[in-house]
Amino acid sequence: MKRIAAAVILLILGLDGHAQSGTGAIRGTVRLPDGPVARATIQAKDGSSGKVFIATSDMSGQFALTDLPEGTYEVSVPELGLTTARFVQQNVSVQAGTTTALDIALQKGNFATLGDDNAYLAVRKKYTNVRGPAPRTPDGRPDLSGMWNGSIDPNPEPASMLPWANEVLNQRRATAFRDQPFALCLPGDPTPTIPLFYKFVQTRGLMVLLFEHDPHYRQIFLDGRVHPKDADPTWMGHSVGRWEKDTLVVDTTGFNDKSWLIFATGLPHTEMLHMVERYRRPDLGHLVVDLALEDPGTFTKPVERHMTWELAPGEEILESICNENNKFPENAGLK
Repeated sequence: MKRIAAAVILLILGLDGHAQSGTGAIRGTVRLPDGPVARATIQAKDGSSGKVFIATSDMSGQFALTDLPEGTYEVSVPELGLTTARFVQQNVSVQAGTTTALDIALQKGNFATLGDDNAYLAVRKKYTNVRGPAPRTPDGRPDLSGMWNGSIDPNPEPASMLPWANEVLNQRRATAFRDQPFALCLPGDPTPTIPLFYKFVQTRGLMVLLFEHDPHYRQIFLDGRVHPKDADPTWMGHSVGRWEKDTLVVDTTGFNDKSWLIFATGLPHTEMLHMVERYRRPDLGHLVVDLALEDPGTFTKPVERHMTWELAPGEEILESICNENNKFPENAGLK
């Protein structure tokens, strides 16, 4: 009987590792009004140590953040797609040996004028099991070719800007970004931070990046050329690339000062803007994208963003003509 009782006690303790480890957990479901959200990133930041714990929701929207030290946490879910607002809940308490229930209801953000995120979320779910090694070109370089489902930085740091730029940004926020260029059928954000489809077409001397917003393409020269000395400023700038081992480094200058930078942020800039992108494909299904923006006329230190795109091999770039049925001015109250 003693052996049986001891076995029962061990079994009970083993059902929940938190009782043995002195840690707790947070469990729940991530949902939008029309249903559960698969593959959402849930982050829990320890209020004492600053350490961030990460989980991903399953196909039914359920998630589990386990082995959390006892304490108080900030739980967040980054924006998903074009319209879903970032979720943040402060002061979530975790106690050793217990599980805290937290169901997350995502809401629409200011960019809901652009549509909904059902297609974006469906694509993320559709290609969950894309796995394998990263392909290479005949000359041994990483092959970045393919259709990619773009994303945003899950932990963006606020931009540090000069007073004039802060004033401009505050004005844009006060009017719900209604005057942004793409609302008027002008080219939009030149940075790779918009959660849309991107398509890389790679050759030895040229990389072409296609996307579903104006002007729909960028050229990245890989043939060793340098930037023109007196280039006319353009919306997308002039891009040259080079390989640093398995990372493609893209250097872009020659911007005009008309674009608004970084999706859903609307940062201003001057013609001194210098953009550096780093693209690395660690496996078949993922592309790591690191971005750095320098502009001494606007920013007091570089602005950085770090994204991970996912391969969407069965999708294709669609035609997008801004002045055909452009609903943004109407939805944003401009008409």
